[in-house]
Amino acid sequence: MRKQMLALAAVGAIALLSACATDTATDSGSSPDETPTGATSAEVCAKYFDGGDQSLAQRVTDELEYDMTALTEDESNAMRSTNIQLEAVLRLAGPEDANALISSIKTPFQMADDLFKGTGDSIDTTGVTEAVAELESLCAGAGYTAS
Repeated sequence: MRKQMLALAAVGAIALLSACATDTATDSGSSPDETPTGATSAEVCAKYFDGGDQSLAQRVTDELEYDMTALTEDESNAMRSTNIQLEAVLRLAGPEDANALISSIKTPFQMADDLFKGTGDSIDTTGVTEAVAELESLCAGAGYTAS
């Protein structure tokens, strides 16, 4: 019985290891040593601006109107959600200039998250309006048009 249990455990371990093994070739057939390319400026712009009233751009605009010295729980939650979405845009690994602007836009939203967690004490929105304007300009230069 013990041999059967050990054999079953070994088969289970082999099955688990084979299921967890990663393929070293990508879907495009490129080798794993190639540096993956990130998103283009137009793709970053689409993630930020597309969606109309529900777009990330509109949320940023709306949420920057909050009284940063007296956020309600709902406002804090909205800003924390927007912070997560901005982080997702940064993870697209877009061009450095686009990422720098998204990072600038993200700063007060990260501060709201820090304030909620008790690790921050204020929210500074300085420079966000300028960063949004620069991002709009960069996107226009990249040939992006909002859909």
